[in-house]
Amino acid sequence: MTRLLIAFVLALSACALSACARLPTDLPPRPTLRNPDTATTLALLAVESGKTGAASAPEYGWTSFGLSELNRLISRALKDRPDLAAAQARITLADQAEHLARLQTQASYSSDATLAREHLSQNGLFPPPIGGSTLTQTDLSLSVGYKLDGWDKNRSLVRAAADDARAARAETAAVRLTLAAAVADAYFSWGHVRASLATNRELQARHRDENRLLKARFDLGLDAAPPRIESEIILALDEDKIRALEYLDRSGRYRLSALIGSDPDHADDLPAPRLDGHLADLPVTLPLDWLGQRPDVAALRDRVEAASDLAQAARADFYPNIDLRMAVGLETLDLSRLLQAGSLSSSIGPAVHLPLFNVSTLTVRLKQREAEYAAAVAAYNRAVLDAAREVADAYALLGNLAQRAQAQARATEEARYVLALSRRRHELGLASPLDALVAEAALLQRQDNEADIHATRLRASVSLFKALGAPIKE
Repeated sequence: MTRLLIAFVLALSACALSACARLPTDLPPRPTLRNPDTATTLALLAVESGKTGAASAPEYGWTSFGLSELNRLISRALKDRPDLAAAQARITLADQAEHLARLQTQASYSSDATLAREHLSQNGLFPPPIGGSTLTQTDLSLSVGYKLDGWDKNRSLVRAAADDARAARAETAAVRLTLAAAVADAYFSWGHVRASLATNRELQARHRDENRLLKARFDLGLDAAPPRIESEIILALDEDKIRALEYLDRSGRYRLSALIGSDPDHADDLPAPRLDGHLADLPVTLPLDWLGQRPDVAALRDRVEAASDLAQAARADFYPNIDLRMAVGLETLDLSRLLQAGSLSSSIGPAVHLPLFNVSTLTVRLKQREAEYAAAVAAYNRAVLDAAREVADAYALLGNLAQRAQAQARATEEARYVLALSRRRHELGLASPLDALVAEAALLQRQDNEADIHATRLRASVSLFKALGAPIKE
């Protein structure tokens, strides 16, 4: 019996091979994944910024700033966020879809039990005494089925589901990365506003002292009116700038509070931000696999793989599919005889599905899958190019800011020297106190510019970390 069944299956397989549907010949060529070159560009930028050393990937991350309060804020933001909860739900959904796809590759089981009371017609198929009688039909059955995966369809569907699950995890990592970058950027932006506000308040105090001296000199007839009037205009501009910075201070506090999941009423509980974070050295070269590990890029790569596997499964539909089925059960018209040997029923055999009459449907489905693959490749290529541009742009900005910081440091030292000289001249009676006040104001402006460049470097570092896909600790 077994040999007969095997021979029958082989014969059906031979017949099935001759009944394959023809694959369409007008499918467009598959697009290729793009790998942008960044080594030459970043090496050139490194030379322009004076960098000679190289940094490795583990040196990049939010903890490299050395600010424990910022690390705590990022950890707080990554807890109980609605967008993260939705991303986690997508992971669970993708995992269950993968599990279901794997179950489809295994044997399927089904069991049925029916108990039906039936009255037979006297004028029907069966003559009396069967006709006209009332019978109780009882059926118990257990069926087993297995799909032969000769064309790799089921395995392709499993791989596609696994790719989707990996993509869901990578997308969650991308959400976490975006949120961490937003918190760090808001932290440094707010810190910059507070530092600028403090400096401008000191600058306003110096301008008030200048105004008092100029007013006294005007009252004594030592100066004309224009210097005093110009001083009052400067004071008005100082007041306007301070009011604008006070609003930005409050707005920055609210922004950071919202990012960590807090409400405006608790925004005042946030600690004051610090701008003394460390700045990591820039890498001379950027290995291309850093971009490939960026979570959003990795997610799109998994989507490409999933689309390819789904297209492979669609191709497998053009070939015959063979199912093996077996059923065993009990069937009787007399419930008391249900468990007797004579009530046993069984069946076994293959079922062949031939794609002969739905070729048009299969063709449309395959073209749809191929179009989805092309769209996934296009999205991946665009994301890789954008990632390379973001890294190069952040890299160039950091190099430029490093040069500006050096120039600004020299300007600050010069302003500090001028202030010391003006004070010394005033002590010797060679200059008025107004010269020292002007020098103090100039030094404060240089220090404000220096703080502005430093804060911008910190924010540019955040952009670089995000572009490189800095890892987020769980």
